[in-house]
Amino acid sequence: MKYALPALSLLATTALATPIPDAVAAAPPAFKINKVVYGGSGCPQGTIDVDYTNSAILPIYFSKDFTASVGPNIVADQSRKNCQLNIDILYSPGYSFSVYSADYMGWGDLDDGVKGVVKAQYYFSGQTQTASSTMVLNGPFTGKYTKHDDVPISVWSPCGGEGMLNVNSEVALTPMGGSGSGTLAAVKESGRFTNVLYIKWRQC
Repeated sequence: MKYALPALSLLATTALATPIPDAVAAAPPAFKINKVVYGGSGCPQGTIDVDYTNSAILPIYFSKDFTASVGPNIVADQSRKNCQLNIDILYSPGYSFSVYSADYMGWGDLDDGVKGVVKAQYYFSGQTQTASSTMVLNGPFTGKYTKHDDVPISVWSPCGGEGMLNVNSEVALTPMGGSGSGTLAAVKESGRFTNVLYIKWRQC
């Protein structure tokens, strides 16, 4: 696992990207990303960048390593790539937060008969409740894709001052070793695979 980013002080803002039901309309008085730990075949050390634009949006940028491939001359372990992110967020006592939606953006080039899968799972350390989603791309397909997750259940951080958000992302292609070829996940124009998490807050 790789540690990324020094502690980043974030000032709360009352402006949210979209209306958020069942949550307060403002983040806590202060919060910060304490650290990010990551690992997996899709995110080798030094390849993750986590940024923020305001208190409700958390962009995560992956490198071209987060690319699954299949084809006659491609080894089997390239058919699936994953990245496990552990995002430690410190915030004012008396609040908790949740992911209410997420957008994944990438690029694919799939021959006829090749199937691509983009998966994501969300949960907090120490809690059993999880939320997950899956998108399927069937070849032939060439171009950009966007996967939008409306997280089907609310998975909330502990009520307090710290929450470890876990996001396990995966891209995979089948069949392996067939005559068809496929590539999935790398954004061709920028070499980046982007995941944007939208956060909601509540008082507790």
